[in-house]
Amino acid sequence: MEGENFVSLKGKISWPDYKLVGQNETPLFKAKLGIDTGNGVQYIKISAWSSLAEALSMIEKDAYIHIHGHIEERTYDGACKHCKGLDKKYWTEVVVDNFQPIKGGY
Repeated sequence: MEGENFVSLKGKISWPDYKLVGQNETPLFKAKLGIDTGNGVQYIKISAWSSLAEALSMIEKDAYIHIHGHIEERTYDGACKHCKGLDKKYWTEVVVDNFQPIKGGY
């Protein structure tokens, strides 16, 4: 049985960050997508590369967008705040494959 990794989210762009990374200076856009759950706002980490990153960087902060993407999880060794040794850390984000601005919010 094969799984599917597909995400569709609507929310408000918060904490946008656009930069060029690596030797090739590849465009990278990172932000959090604020999603109103009815009991508060849940923030989901999002990222986009290349032309999608450039396009997202032109969207105003706090604008609403609808994204389609997939989940990626990475691990790294970070410092344990209790024992000061190495501790496995996990980073989960939604990588944007496509997006559409939403005029006037939801």
